[in-house]
Amino acid sequence: MEKPLLVHRHENLLYGLCIITSISIAIYLLISIVGALIFIIVGVFTLFSHAISMSHIQVNGVRITENQFPELYNKVQELCSNMEISKIPEVYVIESGGLLNAFATKVFGLFGKNIVVLYSDFVEASMENEGQEINYVIAHELAHIKRNHITKALLVFPAMWVPFIGVSYSRMAEYTCDRMAAYYTDSSEEAINGLLMLAAGRRLYKKVRLPAYQEQYNDKKGIFITLMELLSTHPPIPKRIHEIETLMYGSPRVALIKRGKQSIAIMLIVFLLFPIVVAGGTFLSILALDKINLFDEFPYESEYTPLMEASLNGDVEAVNELLNEGENPNEMNEYGESPLLIAVVNEHIEVINTLLKNGADPNFQDTEGWTPLMSAVMTENLQVGEILLEAGANPLLVDQYEMTAIDYAKDIGSSEYLQLMNAYIEK
Repeated sequence: MEKPLLVHRHENLLYGLCIITSISIAIYLLISIVGALIFIIVGVFTLFSHAISMSHIQVNGVRITENQFPELYNKVQELCSNMEISKIPEVYVIESGGLLNAFATKVFGLFGKNIVVLYSDFVEASMENEGQEINYVIAHELAHIKRNHITKALLVFPAMWVPFIGVSYSRMAEYTCDRMAAYYTDSSEEAINGLLMLAAGRRLYKKVRLPAYQEQYNDKKGIFITLMELLSTHPPIPKRIHEIETLMYGSPRVALIKRGKQSIAIMLIVFLLFPIVVAGGTFLSILALDKINLFDEFPYESEYTPLMEASLNGDVEAVNELLNEGENPNEMNEYGESPLLIAVVNEHIEVINTLLKNGADPNFQDTEGWTPLMSAVMTENLQVGEILLEAGANPLLVDQYEMTAIDYAKDIGSSEYLQLMNAYIEK
């Protein structure tokens, strides 16, 4: 009998796509310092945590050897021989708290030894029922090693961040291992029973009516069923059984529906329509906010009078025109600012002189008692201070903190300003 094609027809194609995707992501991250740091930190942390986890299993799990569970050891040896795996991996049994599972891995990722871990409840269930389901489980994990899936998974890890791509390769790898396990154990029933045990548990799996269970998959339709499949690392159990039956019998007992059209539609939505909708919605939202002037109720500079605006900008011509039109040089806005105070803060000498000549009060105090002279002291512009003092600014006025312009000059250590103000006090 000619050996059938055991590797799933899409596995190698999707692996190639994952390699291209992973290289692209790696290059994108490594061209920036932050991206490179993230890439390195995630890689080191993943390797470290995996090594700790494997060390825990190697110390606390029970290793299957010639003297420890010899029946299981013989099964491993026989399957490795049948599958042409030259180096027998270490196999451990660990307590699983009721979980039915197994996995193959490597210690230290790319460079370590291969390990197969069997959950104790799976082993116990198989032994209690005097079945050979454990053969399928062991063969499935050995198939991962034979196909080098652990190393490949590490190489394409960045592709797992991209929706649908990385998990699609993972599902094809699972199909391949199911096919290899059924073929090398030469028993589709063992393989199917092993999968049914995952579905119904260690006691009920033998009572499951397989055709009805398969039809259950066909009855469940809808976009969320398809989306669940596209985002899963493992295929649905009914489809895995379908794949085994197709390999071993030539055709399955129950034909399963295909969800190809829905899958393509979902991927188009995610990769094409969804980004367009998000970008378009954002753009339209910005336009809408601009139209309704949402932020007009939070004005800042818009509370400035035209004279304050001109003083802020140092526009002497506009200041003169507004004063001639009757603008009040001592008007205060909600922040307690006057045109003179604004001009002083911005050190617009010509505007300061113009305002003072047109009645601006050099001793104007804002809501906190702050004067234009105090602002001049803080700017350390002696020319501004001299203009204000000449116009009658009083350096002894106090603000709400009982501080004078002289006190502020002492605080900032401006001896020149102290000399200037003391000179005017003595006059």
